[in-house]
Amino acid sequence: MRPRHIAVFTGMAAGHVNPHLDVCSELIRRGHRVTFPANEKFAARVRETGAEAIELEFYKLSHPKKLFESLKSCDDADFWRQVAHVGFPSYFMGALYIVGELEEFYATNPPDVILWEGLNIAGRILAKQLRRPAIQMRTHFARHNWIARLGGAYTTPQPMLEFSQVLDNFMSVLGFEGKGQIWHAEPLNIILIPREFQFDVDSFDNRFKFVGVTFSQRANTTSLKNRADYGQPLLLISEGSNSVDDRFLRLCIEAFAESRYHVVFLKGVHSTEISTTGLPHNFEVSCDIANREILPFADVAVCQAGMGTTLECLYHGVPVVGVPPHPFNAEVAFRVAELGLGLHVPERSMTPLLLKDAVDTASMDEALRRRVRRMQDNLKGNRGAELAANAIEEFLEGSPVEAQS
Repeated sequence: MRPRHIAVFTGMAAGHVNPHLDVCSELIRRGHRVTFPANEKFAARVRETGAEAIELEFYKLSHPKKLFESLKSCDDADFWRQVAHVGFPSYFMGALYIVGELEEFYATNPPDVILWEGLNIAGRILAKQLRRPAIQMRTHFARHNWIARLGGAYTTPQPMLEFSQVLDNFMSVLGFEGKGQIWHAEPLNIILIPREFQFDVDSFDNRFKFVGVTFSQRANTTSLKNRADYGQPLLLISEGSNSVDDRFLRLCIEAFAESRYHVVFLKGVHSTEISTTGLPHNFEVSCDIANREILPFADVAVCQAGMGTTLECLYHGVPVVGVPPHPFNAEVAFRVAELGLGLHVPERSMTPLLLKDAVDTASMDEALRRRVRRMQDNLKGNRGAELAANAIEEFLEGSPVEAQS
């Protein structure tokens, strides 16, 4: 097909940006132009794909650490209130600033299609203003008229129902009609997770295309010594972006100091500086190593059950012990346990003993590890970036897009 201009809008966090990068590379390999609004942190990664990174002033003004600090110790009721009254409104109001920065650029560089993901509805708003088609991308579970699946139950807490009404009014001012805008689906919705990992997958019609993981097997550039030198099972503990202090590290030290595991603890991007003085001899702490550099050598991974980290673990055949800090991660950890690919340890009830027992189970349960290997085989054979690019091109050509079987 002839080259097209494709604009990509995502949230500015690794779990949102990274799944799109190989899709961008594939589109550019096919001769398309890709533009990608980004902050300073991710602009270089975007440019590595060949896409044009548009650095926005708005992103320099946002301070996500403050939101993480406000959510770090709240219970579920407080979480939903803060998300409904502070978090989501901030994202959606921020979309107007992003639109304001970009409308002139895209008016003179009109895209043929806009891909928008998650909370970055600036892409959806611009598509309407420019009268361009839009495709929704999702890096999390597809969902119908509910917000989260918790303990297997589909739920929309009352604060989110109230926010949904506010959002409908907000979107109506921008020319979007209809109720339930928070659950809006486009004519094509590309879901960047495997069909096998999505629950209730058969309830989604052919507007939803589950393409699977979209990250490739990248080179391992870790400067740490060869894993085989340790003579111990390697436990990767990925702290995640929600941690802002050293409490989780201290709990992990209590659980695994002088244990059978060699522990590589990767600090979260918003975590405070941590003194490594006096660490147990079987612990390493790092803030500049990616999960993918350790996972090929890991026996078990403890993480906050973000979708991206969880799928990356399974891609490398590593069982997951999910310690979710909030409900959106809890539904991922629940799904991991539901499929027998790891264990779910709720953060608020976690103790050093519970965490150690979960890691021991994931390490030594052969049936569980066989299920993980089967999922790994599925993910390794996946062509997510290629399938996503195919769907985008079919959409642009006006061909029907069928759900992946």
